[in-house]
Amino acid sequence: MNAPSQQQPQTEKGLNLQELILTFGEYKWLIVGTTILVLAAVVVWTLRQAPIYEATCTIEYDPNPARPLGNDIQDVADPGGSYWTSREFFETQNRVIASRSVAERVVRKLGLNDDPDFLRIPEQERDEFDAIPIERAARRLQNLTTVEMQKNTRIVEIRVRDPDPERASILANEIATVYMEKTLEDRLGSTVSALDWLRSQLDDLQHQLEASELALHSFKQDHNVLSVSMEDRQNIVANNIERLSQSLIDARVRRIELAAHLRQLRAANRDNPLEVNASLITGNETVRALREGYREKAAERAGLAVRYGGNHPAIRSVDAELVQLEDQLRQEIEALIHSAETSLNEARNVEGGLQAALNLAHDEGIELNLREIEYSRLNRERENNSKIYNVLLQRTAETDLTRALRVTHVRVIDTALRPTRPVSPNLPVNAGTGALMGLLLGIGLTLLVSRMDRRLKSTEQIEELGIKVLFVLPRMGERAKKSKAKVPREGEPNEDTNRDLVVHTHPMSSVAEHCRAIRTNLIFLTVEHKLRGIVVTSAGPREGKTTAAANLAISVAHSGRTVLLVDTDLRRPRVHRAFGMQNAQGVTSIVVGDSDLQDMVQHSDIAGLDVLPSGPIPPNPAELFHSAAFRALVETAKDAYDFVIFDSPPLGPVTDPAILAPQTDGVLVVVKSDVTTRDALKSTIRQLRDVQANILGCILNGVDTHQRRYRYGEYYQRDGYYTAHEEEEPALG
Repeated sequence: MNAPSQQQPQTEKGLNLQELILTFGEYKWLIVGTTILVLAAVVVWTLRQAPIYEATCTIEYDPNPARPLGNDIQDVADPGGSYWTSREFFETQNRVIASRSVAERVVRKLGLNDDPDFLRIPEQERDEFDAIPIERAARRLQNLTTVEMQKNTRIVEIRVRDPDPERASILANEIATVYMEKTLEDRLGSTVSALDWLRSQLDDLQHQLEASELALHSFKQDHNVLSVSMEDRQNIVANNIERLSQSLIDARVRRIELAAHLRQLRAANRDNPLEVNASLITGNETVRALREGYREKAAERAGLAVRYGGNHPAIRSVDAELVQLEDQLRQEIEALIHSAETSLNEARNVEGGLQAALNLAHDEGIELNLREIEYSRLNRERENNSKIYNVLLQRTAETDLTRALRVTHVRVIDTALRPTRPVSPNLPVNAGTGALMGLLLGIGLTLLVSRMDRRLKSTEQIEELGIKVLFVLPRMGERAKKSKAKVPREGEPNEDTNRDLVVHTHPMSSVAEHCRAIRTNLIFLTVEHKLRGIVVTSAGPREGKTTAAANLAISVAHSGRTVLLVDTDLRRPRVHRAFGMQNAQGVTSIVVGDSDLQDMVQHSDIAGLDVLPSGPIPPNPAELFHSAAFRALVETAKDAYDFVIFDSPPLGPVTDPAILAPQTDGVLVVVKSDVTTRDALKSTIRQLRDVQANILGCILNGVDTHQRRYRYGEYYQRDGYYTAHEEEEPALG
């Protein structure tokens, strides 16, 4: 037995372009029908609608309205700046126009909540009609109103739609009027509120200003600031400190000079006053005269000493004079020292007095600074209160003037006129929209139905599940159904033809050619390992597995091989009926040991093809396939014939094929187009792979080859391959 040859399943993909085209072609009547239905519904609905008229009132946002009071007087209700020219302002005002408050004002002004025509009350209900709440009527008016701003302008169009053209124009103009009135009221309301606030603040500030002025006056009175201002006092103290500081510096310099002079005098007194050349001594007339007299006497003594000697009376007389002159000189120097000491003490006293005066001046300055802080605080408070009071007083006067103005930033450009033509319903536009919606709905329904349809219809869908499609078999009598002729030609098979023997009874048909192609594919499918026995099964009943097995057996027998067709459907056998044979004995008879293979085989009318019926139906078919006797039967049949085909029951309802398949060389799965579901085939493939069965491939049965999806695949049609005149051929069902 060959090793299983498995193909990995592919992930389910979405519809590609070709698949979409084929799907749309298959469900084209659904798309067309849906489109026509929606189009008809839209047209009928459009024709039944009442005509709607649209009136337009045009207004302009004016950022520079007239200013009778001039540009210097600013309106408190004017936001100012570039706000009036900003996009945010325009958008805000557009929302205000379409707001519920404006709509309610219009409803109250025109009594729309009590107007049955505006509310579209039917005639039969108007006798019992009562006015509705203003809010509901306002919401209806809002639904009828559209506010649109022209691009790159300050122009706004107010559009109102209504069945009554006259009422539409009235409503559009009234909305513009009410909006302008609302802007004026809002502006005046803001002005009045601001004026009341300004007046209350003005009274409070007047009391504060009076209190601050009294506090400043009391401070001046307490600190004697009434005669001399605080600034002048500061200047006086500063000048006094400056003068005292300079005088103190001069006194200190004088004291230092006197101290130096005194030190020089004391030094000269200690030394020989006759030899000292200090300017303090030489500069004194008395000292200088005494020193000159002393020098003269000294010179005189020196002359006498040379003439008379040292003890001469004249010399002694001169010496006495010299001593007397020296004593006088020292006394004079002592007097100078005493005078210098007196001057130094006086200078010290002056310096001390100046220092005390300067300290007193500094203390006075510090105290004055503290007073200045308090004075500045009180004066600043008075000035601030005065400034704020003046500003509020001026603003109050301006606001009182602007209260009388009725200026708004909006003006009407064009009033709404009575429309002459309705704007709705628009039949061409609605019909086009309905056709497009119907087409889209039809396409959506088509995609939904196609995605919900789990039936397999093409080879691509099958191969996505991981199983190879060996060939397709066309549907039996598909041309007869599509042909206009009610009776087929003489000698041609019809729908009553035995489908199980089509290859034998109609060897030149396309069905026979397809079966021969399957035979060829099986031969070349396993070149290295020759197939001797295969199982033919399907996912569900009535999918053509027995027909495919019988015709495949006939096509293999036509190639000159000996073939045994074994009916292993031990639940609902049908092979014996296809060949017109008895089913009294067969497979079950061999398995239970009542007979052997040669005795149970029945020869058909086809050369090389023998049939082994199922025999009596057992109560436990699955257990028979597990027995050693059945395995021996399989091996004996493969040895006795060139090719053995086992017709097994569907794998969906029972597990018999899963038991039988591993005992053969491979298994063929028959899938019926538009019948077998994707889930059923996936389950069949999974069960076969679980038992390690060799899945040879799949046969797509019952294909309608006239559908476009089968004209672009790799499996071409074989109609008329041998006879070009054929118009109707049998096919497998």
